[in-house]
Amino acid sequence: MVHISTRSEQFSYFSTQLGESMWRGKDVLDFGGNIGGILRDPTSTIDEEHYWCVDIIKEAIERGKLSYPKAHWHFYNRYNFTFNPYGIPNLDIPDLKQKFDYVLAYSVFTGTTQTEMLELVPKLEELLKENGMLAFSFIDPHHYSWPGRYDGNNLKWRLDMMKKNDGSTADIEKLMEKSGNSKWCILINDDDLYIDNEDIKHYKSISKKSCYTFYSYEYMKTLFPQATILPPVNHEMQHCCVIRKSG
Repeated sequence: MVHISTRSEQFSYFSTQLGESMWRGKDVLDFGGNIGGILRDPTSTIDEEHYWCVDIIKEAIERGKLSYPKAHWHFYNRYNFTFNPYGIPNLDIPDLKQKFDYVLAYSVFTGTTQTEMLELVPKLEELLKENGMLAFSFIDPHHYSWPGRYDGNNLKWRLDMMKKNDGSTADIEKLMEKSGNSKWCILINDDDLYIDNEDIKHYKSISKKSCYTFYSYEYMKTLFPQATILPPVNHEMQHCCVIRKSG
């Protein structure tokens, strides 16, 4: 299955988190940008020729290139459990021959292992210009994103959505009890929940359906002590981790 994103609110999310809405003349890397979600946002102020997109889904890159031919598109054939199960494990980021004012990753590390996140974040930092900012989103499993509208936390919301949309038969109550006060967890294929570890059992490529990774706010602060951790905005469920490169 080819995963083409239909979201187009990412610019609004990051411009709100970073406190700056005018990005004319700024060089922007959308890491994991699919068909160019940040550029496609109706509120975007990014110049097309100053936009770079790197993604592990070849079809998304090709489609994005058709829509925005002046932008820069790079297929990154790295393995991913859900989105590129036949890719190359641990493949390095393409050499873009460019430094950036903003490096952004929306809902990227929500679908990788912690080891991958800890490997890739420093490499993304290296792509920043002086005083540039790296910002990436993450989901706290214990956070209540919509009080008054939904009475569960983010992990329960995901489990409820899988049951509603995908016909999941997972025992939600049991999984919620298992998650407890976990620092982080990975939910594989609806009902395999790994707590504070990534010792994921072997799955055949054809059976790799979904992978959702969650980090608590408190744990993310210990992983990236140099970062500013911001709460969700715009009625989203994702926190934001912001790292600035000092001049």
